[in-house]
Amino acid sequence: MAEGYVSAYITGIGKFLPGDPVPSSRMEEYIGSLGPRWDQLRDKVVRNSGIKTRHYAIDTEQRTLHTNATMSAHAVRDALDSADAALDRVDFLGAAASFPDLVAPGIASMVHGELGSPPCEIRSTHGTCTSGMMALKDAYAQIRLGEADCAVSCASEFTSRIMKKSRFSSVSVDSVDQKVGTELAFMRYMLSDGAGAVVLRPRPAQDRISLRVEWISLTSYANTTELCSYLGKPDNSADSPYWGDYPTVAEAAADGALLLRQELRLLPGLVRTCVGEYERLLKAGRFDPGGLRYLGAHYSSEVLRPAVWKEIERRGLPCPEPEKWFTNLHSVGNIGCASIYVILEELVREHPLEPGDQVLCFVPEAARWSISFMLLTAVAPQDGAAP
Repeated sequence: MAEGYVSAYITGIGKFLPGDPVPSSRMEEYIGSLGPRWDQLRDKVVRNSGIKTRHYAIDTEQRTLHTNATMSAHAVRDALDSADAALDRVDFLGAAASFPDLVAPGIASMVHGELGSPPCEIRSTHGTCTSGMMALKDAYAQIRLGEADCAVSCASEFTSRIMKKSRFSSVSVDSVDQKVGTELAFMRYMLSDGAGAVVLRPRPAQDRISLRVEWISLTSYANTTELCSYLGKPDNSADSPYWGDYPTVAEAAADGALLLRQELRLLPGLVRTCVGEYERLLKAGRFDPGGLRYLGAHYSSEVLRPAVWKEIERRGLPCPEPEKWFTNLHSVGNIGCASIYVILEELVREHPLEPGDQVLCFVPEAARWSISFMLLTAVAPQDGAAP
């Protein structure tokens, strides 16, 4: 750690997964069926993703049961309980959501209001997958700078709300071409709902293993590519990709500009960029691959794991074997910016770490290519640490 800065420790991790696990065979009972033409696309996405079950914050009538704010608040309370920390001790709250409940105010305001905790500094981060890491880095920086004694970051996703059948009602789904249909299907049949949170303190816990945050790296490669996943005009090569440039919201919806899609043709380039960022950090001496107990990996589909490994092998880079790559994609689905929180919660709960064990966390964002890594070291309980 740099001189003049204090260390930051994750002393509690929490999650909230709405409802019972939904098998992939039953997901259209919740988000609705778009008709026989889409069945083949659905089956291909599910098969390639490796997802067996997922969670939705809507019911089978497609009614909202939770919000991003309530799911995040549940996760924060769970994290505080695991840290034995009181809600009134929180002096910084960072929150992320790819599709927050309201355009304004920010998601952190809504989570703070839902928690009902005393006044504190807040920060809302927006994006897609790496926005959860942005919120976490803000909390980490608050501890490192001595600005906060108890910082919390959280992230939530409620994508079923924008994937339900009614959102597609203005679009003639039977007339869309194969490319657009595949782009829409990839996102619709892969994303899930849920939230996660962590508690950070300047001291390790006195009665349990803590995770010292060695560093967090967030790097944008937006200068190297066009939009990859986005909610906007169907043709992102147009002069303006923005849904807000339509005369009315109804016209934007009718043209499919309020549907989330992913340019699948760009994903091989994202794989190469992700591995290139891993190589950059490795050559900079930021971590020792041989000392890693796990690689906590967030990715959207199981087909991407062998693609990443093949690129690592092609470059001759040392890296933990894929058996050490920890994910729970198969059981909870892709929860976007909340995924890494939920991955960490299950990792430390199901696979207890020993002092000195290191975990390298990896979060790519396809939207316009941002990549985040975080290095954690397990630290033994310390007598005299503050509760």
